[in-house]
Amino acid sequence: MVTESAFFGSSKNIARTEIPQEFRKCHLERPPFACHPPAEGWKQDDADNTEKSPIEYTLIFVVDRKKNKVLLGYKRRGVGVDLYNGFGGKVESGESIEECAARELQEESGLTPEPDGIYYKGCLFSSRPRSALPGDKHVIINIHFFGCDSWTGEPIPTEEMIPQWFDISAGNSETDHPLPINQMWPEATFYLLPVLQSILRDNRDDLLLSRINYGYIPKSASPNLLLPALEGKSIRRHLTKDDDKDDVAERLISWWMCFAPKVVSNEIEYW
Repeated sequence: MVTESAFFGSSKNIARTEIPQEFRKCHLERPPFACHPPAEGWKQDDADNTEKSPIEYTLIFVVDRKKNKVLLGYKRRGVGVDLYNGFGGKVESGESIEECAARELQEESGLTPEPDGIYYKGCLFSSRPRSALPGDKHVIINIHFFGCDSWTGEPIPTEEMIPQWFDISAGNSETDHPLPINQMWPEATFYLLPVLQSILRDNRDDLLLSRINYGYIPKSASPNLLLPALEGKSIRRHLTKDDDKDDVAERLISWWMCFAPKVVSNEIEYW
C-alpha cells in the first residue's frame, strides 16, 4: 500500500511508479485521498490487450451551497440503471466537454447551468474488461467531472433520470451521511464525498485526478469486500442464498484518487 508520506512535498519526491501513467507528468504536492494500487504497481504503459476509447464522457454534480445539498439522478434505463449518479453522457462530435456537460444536465434534469456556475472539476480514467474471457481486451474511458453551483430551472423527471436532492454532511463513510452510496457505482464510495465537499467550499482550483481498474476476480480476492460486484449494466444488489459464495465476477480491483491544482490540467496524459 502507498503511504501518504511518499507524496508530501515537491513532486520530485514522489515515486513515479506509485502514480498512474496518466498523471505522472503532473506536479503533485498532496497525497491521494484514496489509493489501492495493482499488485504489480502502476505500470508505465497499459498492457497490450488494453485499448483507449476515442469517446469521451462527462459527469456533472449540481450542488446547492446554501442548503448543503446535491442533486443526483436515479437512472431509469441503460448503463447504470437503478443507480444514482450525477448527470452526464457522451461528448458529441463538434461539442466541447463543457457544452456536453451543460446539455446532458438540461436533458436529464431540466436544469440549465449559468455561465459562471459550471466549471471543470477533474477526470476519471476507468478500465474495464470487455468480458470474463481470459486475455480479452480491457477498455479505458475518460470521464470529465464538472461542478455546478448556479443554474436556472427546476429539476424534473425525464426519460433518463429522476432527480432527487440529498443532504451533504461531513461524514467519512457511507454510514455517516444520507448520500445513496450503496446505490452508486463502487468507485463513488471513495470520490463522492470529497468531491462534493470541495464544491461546497467553492474550491474551483482543485481538480480530481483518478484512475480505476476493474477485473474478473473471486470475492475472496477483492480488496474491499463491502464493494458490490457489477452485474449486467448495473451493480449486483439482489440478495440470494449464494451471496457469500466465492464466485468470480467483475469487481473494482485498484484505484487512485487525488486532488491537484487546476494548473496540472495541461500535464495530464490524455489520448
